[in-house]
Amino acid sequence: MIKVNLAGTAKKKATRSGFKIALPTNAMPFVLIFIVLGSGGGGYWWYSSLSATQADLTLKISQAQAQKAALDAVIKADQVYEGRKKTLENRIKVIEDLTRNQVSPVLSLDILDDAIEKTQYVWLTQLDQNNAVFSMSGTGTSPTAVADFASNLEHTGYFHNINIVNGQDAKGNFTFTLTCEFAPPKPSEHGGD
Repeated sequence: MIKVNLAGTAKKKATRSGFKIALPTNAMPFVLIFIVLGSGGGGYWWYSSLSATQADLTLKISQAQAQKAALDAVIKADQVYEGRKKTLENRIKVIEDLTRNQVSPVLSLDILDDAIEKTQYVWLTQLDQNNAVFSMSGTGTSPTAVADFASNLEHTGYFHNINIVNGQDAKGNFTFTLTCEFAPPKPSEHGGD
């Protein structure tokens, strides 16, 4: 029989050079158990770390919610106090406005007396006051005397919107009815007197 080499070169036996670690075949179960236990221990450590983080975050959330509830109570109390403050400020403003616009009878009659003294031949027979509106009735010797009286009232700076409602001649004297408003002068009006 004849052998023919069709592949060309003769096969050489492979020789391995190098170092080979041979594991004993009876240690393989221990390695597998070590890998399983290591994976289980690592997983437990990771789980306990996440559980601790979760517990810490839950505690922080509950503390933040408690703080928010306390701050909500403070905000609500502040809103109540702001409402009360606004109400009191409105009351104070109303009182100040009433006080500012209040007509002092003593002051108004004193200023009216000065205006009458500056006018000759005018006498008042009736005087009514409704808040800041004065209604007067009187007698003068002439329409000029009544006009002087109205002018003197205006020059005081306290009487405004003077209106002679009715004027007529009766037995040589001139009777009149006059309405006006009493208000303290503005600083620019009364500055030079």
